[in-house]
Amino acid sequence: MDDVFPDPSLRYPSAITALIPLCLTYYALGVLAILPNTFLFKLLLQPVFLWQAWWCATNVDFSAWFAQSLGLQNSDSVRLWNFPFVMGMLCMSLRSFEWTFIIKEPIRKYDLIMDQDAPKVSKKPLSISSVLLDGVDLFFNLRGIGWSWSSQPIPQWTTAPPSLPSLFASFLFRVTMFDASRYLIQLVCPAVSSKPGGGSIFDPNLSLLPRIASAAFASICGVVCRQPASHWPPLSHRPWLSTSLHEFWSSRWHQLFRHLFITFGARRSGSLVGAFAVSAVMHYVGVWGLGSGTEFGTAGLFFLLMGVGVAMEVTFKQVTEKRVGGFFGWLWTMLWVLVCGIPMIDAWARHGMLASEFFPPQLRPAKAPVDAVISLLNVTMNR
Repeated sequence: MDDVFPDPSLRYPSAITALIPLCLTYYALGVLAILPNTFLFKLLLQPVFLWQAWWCATNVDFSAWFAQSLGLQNSDSVRLWNFPFVMGMLCMSLRSFEWTFIIKEPIRKYDLIMDQDAPKVSKKPLSISSVLLDGVDLFFNLRGIGWSWSSQPIPQWTTAPPSLPSLFASFLFRVTMFDASRYLIQLVCPAVSSKPGGGSIFDPNLSLLPRIASAAFASICGVVCRQPASHWPPLSHRPWLSTSLHEFWSSRWHQLFRHLFITFGARRSGSLVGAFAVSAVMHYVGVWGLGSGTEFGTAGLFFLLMGVGVAMEVTFKQVTEKRVGGFFGWLWTMLWVLVCGIPMIDAWARHGMLASEFFPPQLRPAKAPVDAVISLLNVTMNR
């Protein structure tokens, strides 16, 4: 697969200026998707945008530009930011393709009217100002909240939305947990951060069982403790409580790309496995963006196995007429996600993601607390 993608080392930071025409073209396609009778204009702009997105993904070294902006000597410590950048280029390409060829009617922004009973929607009237502002909303809106193209345009709350102070406190807690999980991986598997290019979570200096145990621990930290966003509305809902893979992926894990996966995966192929195949390709492209080559076998296999697991749950329901759930459903879900997640976390580690710095070393929120707990445990065990 390395022959399909160009050498990522040939990217350069000064190409960042190419993002300006890219964003303008993307915004124009969004505005045209709102207006009626614009298919011809979208058809003319579509290949221009796809070329721009491909050029930026293969020529812009976002992490190098970011490092220069921060005054860093090299980009090794922030190379992880090429992962979401390249995935963003693919996501924007898929969305623009949907606006042009898949959605037949003009998409409209809803006015959300909140009352004491339930939220209600009404389509906003078109005006120059509303179209231009709605185009900005559409530019950043991945889940379709408040839009006619979404299957769930109204956020679903089982309780009242939290206050801003509680959201901020939750955000700080989750950031700290995220940093703690990454720091624990670095302590248990030092090879992942021993060099800028990363290393495997499978320590060759350990015997077989400790090697597998340390890799499994790293996988638990990487899969369970990853940082979900806590801004309104929540992206995920306590994924560790999932009692089936279907529940994990349909509602509890983040929903940012769900619409794209269904549109270009399940809807095109007629199967759930197709949706996970699109996710596998997207993450595979993201791994290429890290700059250390590609490997579909580990980066994409996780998501393909998730599709197989969900298909197994569907078969179980058809045979037994019962849904996967309860304690054994939770155990099945955690084992399937964590075991299958080991090669994915390992692929990210070997391509340098865990060697990168999410926070400046002096500002890591979890390092001091984790070091204090480890020191306390050492003192206790040595008594």
